[in-house]
Amino acid sequence: MRSKAAGRACGLVALSLVVLALVITRAQAQDPPAPAGDSELQVGPATVPTHWSRYKYPETIPDGATYYLIKKGDTLWDLAGRFLANPFLWPQIWDQNRYITDAHWIYPGDPLIMPRVGVVSDRAGQEGAAGAGAEAGAGTEAGQEGAGERGERRSLLEPAITETALQCAHYIVDDPEDTSLHIIGSEQGATKIAFGDRDIVYLGKGSNAGVKAGDVYSLQHVSYEVKHPDSGRTIGRKIETTGWGRVVLVQEDTSTLMIEQACMDIHLGDYAKPFQKAVVPMIVRRMPGDRLTPPTGKTDGSVVDIAEDSMIAGQEQLLTINLGRANGVAPGNLFTVYRVMYPSVSSPRNVLGELVVVAVRERTSTARVSYSRDAIMAGDRVELR
Repeated sequence: MRSKAAGRACGLVALSLVVLALVITRAQAQDPPAPAGDSELQVGPATVPTHWSRYKYPETIPDGATYYLIKKGDTLWDLAGRFLANPFLWPQIWDQNRYITDAHWIYPGDPLIMPRVGVVSDRAGQEGAAGAGAEAGAGTEAGQEGAGERGERRSLLEPAITETALQCAHYIVDDPEDTSLHIIGSEQGATKIAFGDRDIVYLGKGSNAGVKAGDVYSLQHVSYEVKHPDSGRTIGRKIETTGWGRVVLVQEDTSTLMIEQACMDIHLGDYAKPFQKAVVPMIVRRMPGDRLTPPTGKTDGSVVDIAEDSMIAGQEQLLTINLGRANGVAPGNLFTVYRVMYPSVSSPRNVLGELVVVAVRERTSTARVSYSRDAIMAGDRVELR
């Protein structure tokens, strides 16, 4: 009797296991395991799920392309830090996804094609940062690709400009900025007419206007109207950044500011606005174009202004071109500078040098001359590489 009962029990257990296995198999067949979550990078080909966005996003991902679907709360800065190991590489992500017209606004569900890059230095843009040779090896030449993880080929990047130089850069505005918070005097009195590092100046507003001790302000002054060298049309008004400082004392109607960095002589009347830390773009190292480099047929424009009121620009100088976000220009873009010597006849272009865009506004961009073989002047043409 006991053996028969034990046999029936074993049979029931075995039957239960078979039924359970069938149920599990059926559940897996009906609900297959979810793929890697959209918080991880994925590889195309793929179809982008339909969703709402302000942009006309790509509906498909090419074969072999690494991509990411944006989630609520994401920023390009955070995603660059997460996937590229350096938040300063955010312009590289933006450049790969030109359907995004404003890098400050990205929307959940939109796809981001991720670039394959190798970081030259994790101290991008900081003075004294390690150069390419420190991490890429002294034998790596400009334009050469380095081997990345798992043997992949990755382009080597370097900062386009130092952080201080970018923070001190000029810019052009279409509409006037608020100049009501400005320097009205200094601790040295009327005998001192120009100010520099560590000098103490007084601002014409205080706690009644929301100024607080510890606030950091950049200092600017309005320069001149910038006109297009060919058409004579006014492009905007040039603003020169003279420095920045920190508020150390606040009263009701005035405040005291210590200058932390002077970009040039600071004067009475220079106006203050909340300091915004500049983001240094990273660029791919490559050989500049020359007279044998054919035109790309991409976005083209003109040099419209040169820093420090100069007539000509050479290597390392900053200048302004009449192309900006509205033209799809992003920080880190490279432009060939050229001049047509005989515009009335069909003649080759004279390549003068190369620019790297370091800051972008709606219709203009500030660029650094990364290479020059001849003097660059307002009116010279630029073409996206």
